[in-house]
Amino acid sequence: MADKAVVIGISGPSSSGKTTLARLLQRIFNGAKTPDSHLNTFIIHEDDFYFPDDKIPYTTTASGETIQDWDTAAAIDLPFLSQALQYVRKNGTLPPRLRSKEDQNDKSDSGIPESTIQELRDLVQSRISGQRSIAFLEGFLLFAPPQPDHVLREVHDAIQLHVFLPAAYGLVKERREGRSGYVTVGSAPGPVDKGVEVEGEKEETTEIDLEAEDDRPPQNFWVDPPGYVDDVVWPRYVRDHSWLLIADEGQDTGDAETGADADLVRRVGDGTRVRTDVGVQVAPGAGSAGMDTVLRWAVDLVLGFYLESPQ
Repeated sequence: MADKAVVIGISGPSSSGKTTLARLLQRIFNGAKTPDSHLNTFIIHEDDFYFPDDKIPYTTTASGETIQDWDTAAAIDLPFLSQALQYVRKNGTLPPRLRSKEDQNDKSDSGIPESTIQELRDLVQSRISGQRSIAFLEGFLLFAPPQPDHVLREVHDAIQLHVFLPAAYGLVKERREGRSGYVTVGSAPGPVDKGVEVEGEKEETTEIDLEAEDDRPPQNFWVDPPGYVDDVVWPRYVRDHSWLLIADEGQDTGDAETGADADLVRRVGDGTRVRTDVGVQVAPGAGSAGMDTVLRWAVDLVLGFYLESPQ
C-alpha cells in the first residue's frame, strides 16, 4: 500500500531559513484542488522533539564553562521523531500528540509578497494530482551519512525528499544572536510500553501514544548564553554535517571526532561549500540566494517529486 503522505525534510544550520521556507511551502501547497485532487499539508518541527529541560545534556566549552547543549542529537528524542514520521506516512495526518511548541517562538517576516505566493499556488494547483498529504519536516539535524548504524538513520530513511539550506557562518551568528530565545517543550510524555525482552533482559523503549492530545504547557524559555554560537552551535553543526560539507585542502571531512572540531571548523571555512552527490538537494546560491529564489526552486523540486512518486 502506498504511503498516504510524502515527507519532505528541510535541514540546514541554525537560522538558515528552514522554518520560514517550510511555512511558505505549506501555504502554497495546502488546499490546492483539482476535480480529482485535494492536497493537505502540515509542518513538523524537530524542535518539538527535544527532551525536557532537565534531560538536555551538558558540554564543556573550550573556555572550560559547562553549559547545556541543545545542538546535539542527544538532546532530541529520535525514537519519538522516527515513530511520528512513520505515523504520518501511514495515516497522512499529523498525530494529535504533536501540538507544536515551536509555533510559539518568534516568527520573522519572510519578505515574500502575497502576489508571489499566489503565483506559486496557482502553479501548484494547475499541476497536482492524487490525494496524498505533504508533511514538511524542518530541523537542524535530520540527515545521516551513508553508514547504516548512524544515530539519525531511521529519521533519514523516513524522509523521502532531503532538502538542505546552506548558510554562511557570519549569517548564522548574526541571526542566532539576534533571537530573543526559545520556548521549550515541557515534560516528556510517558511511554506506553515499559520495555521488551532482549536476550533475557528488559530493554526500555520510548514508544509514545501519538493519539493522545498534548496539553503540556511550555516548561521554560531558553536564552543562548554569551558565546554560544562559537562554542556550541557552529562547531556542532560542522561536525555533524562533516560528511556533507566540503573542507579546504582537498580533504574529505569524513566522520569527525569531537577532539578535531577546531581543525574541522577551520578547514570548512564559512560552511557554504556543500556536496551534491550524496542524495541531498542543496538550495541554490550556497546560502547567498534570497528567499524568493530559494522558494521558487523548492516549489519546483517538491512539485516534481510529488508528481513522480508512486500514488
